[in-house]
Amino acid sequence: MRQPPSFPSTTTLVRGARQLLTLRGEAGPRRGAALGELGIISDGAVLIRGGRILEAGPSRRVENLALARGAIEINAAGRVVGPGFVDSRTQPLPALRQPRRLEARTQSVLEGMLRHGTTTIAASAGGGLDFSGLVAALRVLSHFNGRPLEVVPDYWATAPAEAAAICAEVLPGLARRKLTQLVSVDCEAFDEPAIQQILEQARARGFFLTVRARASSACLHMALEMPAGAIALEGAEPLPLPALASSGAVCTLIPASVYEQRLEHASARNLIEAGAAVALASGFGFEQSRTYNMQMVMALACSQLGMSPAEAIAAATINGAYAMSRSRECGSLEPGKAANLLLLNIDDYRELPEQFGVNHVHMVFKNGSEVYREGEVTGWAGQ
Repeated sequence: MRQPPSFPSTTTLVRGARQLLTLRGEAGPRRGAALGELGIISDGAVLIRGGRILEAGPSRRVENLALARGAIEINAAGRVVGPGFVDSRTQPLPALRQPRRLEARTQSVLEGMLRHGTTTIAASAGGGLDFSGLVAALRVLSHFNGRPLEVVPDYWATAPAEAAAICAEVLPGLARRKLTQLVSVDCEAFDEPAIQQILEQARARGFFLTVRARASSACLHMALEMPAGAIALEGAEPLPLPALASSGAVCTLIPASVYEQRLEHASARNLIEAGAAVALASGFGFEQSRTYNMQMVMALACSQLGMSPAEAIAAATINGAYAMSRSRECGSLEPGKAANLLLLNIDDYRELPEQFGVNHVHMVFKNGSEVYREGEVTGWAGQ
């Protein structure tokens, strides 16, 4: 069994952030007006030790804490500092049979995600795999967990698997092996009785449930009654807005698929104003999305789905964490959480989605360790 990653015992102080986006708030996914509240601290600082956040607040106060004495200092130099992005719907494993090529391609994808600021993902495996293939795929994903992204394996129940086999073999087998805590059900792949059977069996075994459902489908209502923890919405209105707003489910939107396929889509604005919790995900690796850049996803959410920059950031961080049952660990910069944070080459958070197609990431910290820093450009005249 692979040993868990070790965390640095040194104390690190990230100071001088022009805007520190803490995403602090009440427990639970952000809804309504709260989705646009980023918990911004001007001239902010974060104190880190043992891979965890000790404190996040004004630089002057945090620098004067006794625990900050002798800390290794990282000067944010007037940049925006915020939590790492949380992508709750990805499929990073390529369809390759050779193990070495599989691992190399997967590592390349995960490194690309990290360079663009994603520090936590839900990684789906399933589809056409038989049970032994599924177990192997989930083990590959578990192998990559903590190297250095947090990779949370997710069983994706879809065709051509049969509901009876999923309930009798797959779900019990996954529960025994503890290879995943997440189960996602593709409602377009099964009839209504099968969907209900799969959801009931998965819930009974303690899995966190996500469903992929069209706006008007019966599966959506079943998921709300179950209840599912997250719903990946597809298609346009009419949506059952009151039911979505009163449920505990997080509505996950994938604007990159809307952009690529020129599809009609659910309005994030209507969901937010109704009081529903909204998250953003890339959908990378599935047929409908080919980008893992969450910065681009946020830009599309603002331009195509009617979200504000603040709402898009919260949807890609704290609500993304709730959409995959990781809110206690990530999604905001609060004492006790994992020290996953980004230093961005902007001085106002609104530039993040407005300057689309640009990688704004200067540095990435995962569990308190620096895991990425942008390289210098050489060859300027006079150098």
